[in-house]
Amino acid sequence: MKRKTLDLAFIVLISIGFQILMLEIWEGFLGKDKPNVSESANGEHFDPSLSRLKTVRGFTKYCDSIYGHSQIASADSEKYAIVVSRVLRDRFYHTFSYYRLGQNSLAYFFAPFIDWRLNAIVIPDDILKHPNAACSQQSIVGMEVFRCKGFNVRKVTFLADGYGGHFCFEAHYDGKWHFFDPDMEPKLSIMIAAHFPPASNLVRNDSLLRNLYFRRDGEYIEKLFASYSYGPVNKFPASKAKLFQYITKYLSYTMWLWLSLLYFFVSKKLRFTNKNQQCAELQGSLVPEIGA
Repeated sequence: MKRKTLDLAFIVLISIGFQILMLEIWEGFLGKDKPNVSESANGEHFDPSLSRLKTVRGFTKYCDSIYGHSQIASADSEKYAIVVSRVLRDRFYHTFSYYRLGQNSLAYFFAPFIDWRLNAIVIPDDILKHPNAACSQQSIVGMEVFRCKGFNVRKVTFLADGYGGHFCFEAHYDGKWHFFDPDMEPKLSIMIAAHFPPASNLVRNDSLLRNLYFRRDGEYIEKLFASYSYGPVNKFPASKAKLFQYITKYLSYTMWLWLSLLYFFVSKKLRFTNKNQQCAELQGSLVPEIGA
């Protein structure tokens, strides 16, 4: 009876694992996030045609094509940074992108029981499969692109009481750090004229800050920037979430296989155990009784 229950349990689990595999394959080939906005109410720009840039490599190659070469001349660091900034602003519109069923199904299932934020995508190539991304996700992509081109990067986080949080990043070139905010989109012409000053400089210049974020409430921006803090250089900003998502993504494709191998191993061990028990019982029955 126990063996039949075990067999049934494994059959159900392997079947679920195989269905998850089919969902992942189906979604990978046929699933699409269709862009449905070109500009948000607060003036956020979005170019639907850039949704074709679905990997960091493809994004970087597109920036290279605009710049005109895959190798950046030492005097052109800012020129290339402007290209990346423009493309990054136009690539996404603001909304968190999450895994759905068929896109890392195990993350979709288990994140709510561990921490719902683990289902917010942090793997750069997976973020780029969506037309929408939040501030942290857009910055993760930007940091990865700059790192691929040899720039040092660091995250910039803001968390002001009563004002919420924000996530941006800085890239290092020409001997200085330079600030980028692809999500809130400070006025690009002013950022270029000021050479993308770091957050530590912006927080000391209220008039520049208000001009950059003229679409936002000035008091909110000043309070937010006053809370800025820097992360470590070249450290991925969400390493634990990234590890969780890589593991669950891998298992979403292979869980059926590992369950099948486990079933084979357990069945073999049970057969071996039953065989030894039967042999022991048989040997016991062949021992002659000792007379009184």
